[in-house]
Amino acid sequence: MIEQLKNVWQRRELLYYIVKLQMKAENKNKVLGFVWSFLDPLLLLLVYIVLVSMIFKRGGPQFPVLLFISLLSWRWFASSLQRSVTSVSSKAGLVQSVRFPLAVLPLSGIIIGFFDWLFGFVILVPMLFIFEASFTVNILWLPVLLIIEFIGTVGACLIVAVVGTYLSDLGNILQFLIRLGFYLSPILYSVQGTIPDRLFGLYMVLNPFAGLLESYKNVLILGAPPNEYVLAGTAIGCVAFIVGLWYFSRNEYRLVKAI
Repeated sequence: MIEQLKNVWQRRELLYYIVKLQMKAENKNKVLGFVWSFLDPLLLLLVYIVLVSMIFKRGGPQFPVLLFISLLSWRWFASSLQRSVTSVSSKAGLVQSVRFPLAVLPLSGIIIGFFDWLFGFVILVPMLFIFEASFTVNILWLPVLLIIEFIGTVGACLIVAVVGTYLSDLGNILQFLIRLGFYLSPILYSVQGTIPDRLFGLYMVLNPFAGLLESYKNVLILGAPPNEYVLAGTAIGCVAFIVGLWYFSRNEYRLVKAI
């Protein structure tokens, strides 16, 4: 596992090349190109604002900006998983002709997802002022939260990359699980007043995104420290990272034969 990390670091130039190539490929033949990285989360936000605020009459004065940071963070995780399913099999020619650490393939999808997060953050910044977010020293927790999400996402994507190489149906299964996770996580709602008291602790511990998304809202918008349950999400993310790295390292050389 340690050797896997060293190999990825040594081939970081290849990782940069694959990220650059894949970003160009994803925006090929699109009239607006990279502009969709800004438009996609913004249009998604407008849909949910109409649905929740105007139709169901829910949410508060800061609902749009609370929703947007949740959408950005969830979208990073979900898009990374979706890219990882075929990250190895779609690069069959490269895998079979050049020897390199295959972990750079799912990792490239995670990095692209993070760039999408950054594009969305450009839109988020003015929204923080428009919706009167509380700026306090707690905003310095943001890089820590991003690292926590990155670690957990890497672990999950490494597992998905291996399973997806053997199981072609995983992409369809994953779409359902991502949709389920979206509604089970506090994206369209806040956990306070929504989750029954008797289930609150269990929900926050078992759902790693519950404490993480609430923490994003706290540090960026509400001026509060991270949610205490982010520790549970951190623990789950670290376990996912270790298991994913071990599982991928164990199956790396078998993947070349599988494709």
